[in-house]
Amino acid sequence: MNFDQLKEQWNKEDSDVDIPDTIEQLKESKHPIEKIQKSMKKEFPAQVISIILIGFFPMLFQFPPSQYTIYYISYALLVVVSCYYLFGFYQFYKQAELYTGNTRNSLWKIYHELKLNMERYQSFGFLLLPHFLITLGLLAYNLLEKKGESLADISHEHQISLILLVLIGVLSVVASIILWTKYFYGPSAKQLEKILNEMEE
Repeated sequence: MNFDQLKEQWNKEDSDVDIPDTIEQLKESKHPIEKIQKSMKKEFPAQVISIILIGFFPMLFQFPPSQYTIYYISYALLVVVSCYYLFGFYQFYKQAELYTGNTRNSLWKIYHELKLNMERYQSFGFLLLPHFLITLGLLAYNLLEKKGESLADISHEHQISLILLVLIGVLSVVASIILWTKYFYGPSAKQLEKILNEMEE
């Protein structure tokens, strides 16, 4: 006899004891986990393709061959960090796939893994910033060189404007990474947390 049948029989006997709907709550939790899996399934190939395409930036922006070494050292570090992150991303996806929703402990485990992966996702985004700053620096250098100028030729006011522009750009990227994570995974995390809190009551 399963839990639902036992509850139904118990209620037929007009007992004052009420069996909590924990099994139903666990079944409900499958929905946010499925949403997480769908998001991850779309995101994983998109991230892999993006990392590969970033490798073609020097050709796309016509960097001189002398700058390839600088760019590809930075790119190699980006690939190493990306592989570590994507491996963790894939592991979490496979773990969520195995979730059956039959115990509260397994739901807690998935919830904590999701929170950890959200933090890892954000850290991954922040670790990509140095590479993009190097890329922007090389782009700016090449643009100035084409005009026959260098950074030393830029006026003090323009240097301050450039520093402020980079600072605003970095802060915008950081904010967008946090918002992106909350948009994609935040609602599912809140839904799981709500179910777990209801189960504790």
